[in-house]
Amino acid sequence: MREWPALDSRQYIVAFQLRSTHDCPPDFELPPSVTSFDAALFLPRDDPDWFGRSSYPPRILLLNGSAMYVVSHPSAGEPPRRWELDQISSVESGHMLLKGWLRFIGSGFDLTVRYNTRGFPPVFRFMQRLRDRLLCDARGAGPWPATTPEPFRTQPPETASLDIKFTNALAGELDAAETVLMQVFQPPSQVRSGIWLLSRRRLIAGDLLALTDRRLLWITDRDRGSYSRFGSIASYAPFGAILSIGLTSDRGENMLRVELNSGSAWEVPMASESREASQRIAEDFAAALQVQKLQIQLQINKRRDGASRTEIRR
Repeated sequence: MREWPALDSRQYIVAFQLRSTHDCPPDFELPPSVTSFDAALFLPRDDPDWFGRSSYPPRILLLNGSAMYVVSHPSAGEPPRRWELDQISSVESGHMLLKGWLRFIGSGFDLTVRYNTRGFPPVFRFMQRLRDRLLCDARGAGPWPATTPEPFRTQPPETASLDIKFTNALAGELDAAETVLMQVFQPPSQVRSGIWLLSRRRLIAGDLLALTDRRLLWITDRDRGSYSRFGSIASYAPFGAILSIGLTSDRGENMLRVELNSGSAWEVPMASESREASQRIAEDFAAALQVQKLQIQLQINKRRDGASRTEIRR
């Protein structure tokens, strides 16, 4: 009988979901502690060049209870990575044409997992599962109560002011029943420098910062400092990972700075011409964030009280 060659997942070219450990490619080595998982994703290696070399190996992403694992193909010589979900302070998901990546940042780690966007559908479903786990404390917090005083109460904004690119990016990022509470948007624009025949046109990327009832979300089409017409990057942070929101300046440009508990920070350019207007926006976001944190803590306390009363009855 003919013997088939051993399977080599480095030859796989599509991303796919894993439903059990039996679906894992046999040439992968999962950590001994992983005997099952709640969700998993296989990502193939980069398309090889003429010499058969790839810039990144095949990887498996796993969600198991309150932890996340990233396991690389044994040929990469990379040890498995594991974090508790509450260690993750922000998640970034970017795509520029066929180039896609996922970035996980927390205290003591900053890992980027790259993939080809032809495998986007299973990546999208896995990231939905991750958000459901990572943002679970915010679930059920709901919109702000009617008794919330001004200036902390902000009605959900209309999205008509967004251009079509950012409208689609926001719609694709929001989960079912997730509500935008407030947002600030700087559309992509162009500026000219120099004079007359020597003038040059420069494109400036757009930025959307949105506070939802589950997270703080930043969407931009700035890739490594430059405007990208064919892609966008979405980053989000759980409320508990955000230390502060304030205004700072860089070379005369106002920046809304979001400090995270991992030691990292976002710096979102502000389109407003006056520093006073930008300061008010930063203060409104900071105040709204505190309202959401309070709502979530009240929900957590309510669930704990309900569980305690149930235990006493038993």
